[in-house]
Amino acid sequence: HLTHTQKINPKNVYGSYAGAIGLGQFMPSNYEAYGVDYDADGYIRLQEPGDAIASVANYLKQNRWRRGEPVATRVKYEGMRFSAYKTGYKKTYDPKKLKGIELRDEWGYKGKVRLIKLNSKKYDELWFGAKNFFVITRYNHSAYYAMSVHQLAQKIKSKLAEEVDTHDEN
Repeated sequence: HLTHTQKINPKNVYGSYAGAIGLGQFMPSNYEAYGVDYDADGYIRLQEPGDAIASVANYLKQNRWRRGEPVATRVKYEGMRFSAYKTGYKKTYDPKKLKGIELRDEWGYKGKVRLIKLNSKKYDELWFGAKNFFVITRYNHSAYYAMSVHQLAQKIKSKLAEEVDTHDEN
């Protein structure tokens, strides 16, 4: 169906072992549901950066991304391993009621949070995940994936801010 409607030669479609295609690795069912023809050429080409980025943005928007709201923030707890509360992106908590967990930095989020635990060899990293963290996990269900997306976005944002500051000084 996609090869016909989007005029795609099936011999030129490359994807993952699971069938995901394009730069954003969309499943075929998401291609039609969320794909965007950003360059207005009449076709959704997920291997083209403009269409791919617009399609991922549309996916996030349709899954209730909250523009301007945070994704996650690291929190403190006593000890090296965390087991006081159930962690994961499905269970939500009122952060004020979580005993023994403190914010490292103020983040301005007022909603319920998910406790995200990332294991390392020596200790567990613990994070509060906001609604937008959950939205990323709709795209890929791994908390590690969602955290990687968040941390990469923060690095890019920081680097862009540095470049703007440097440009303003010159």
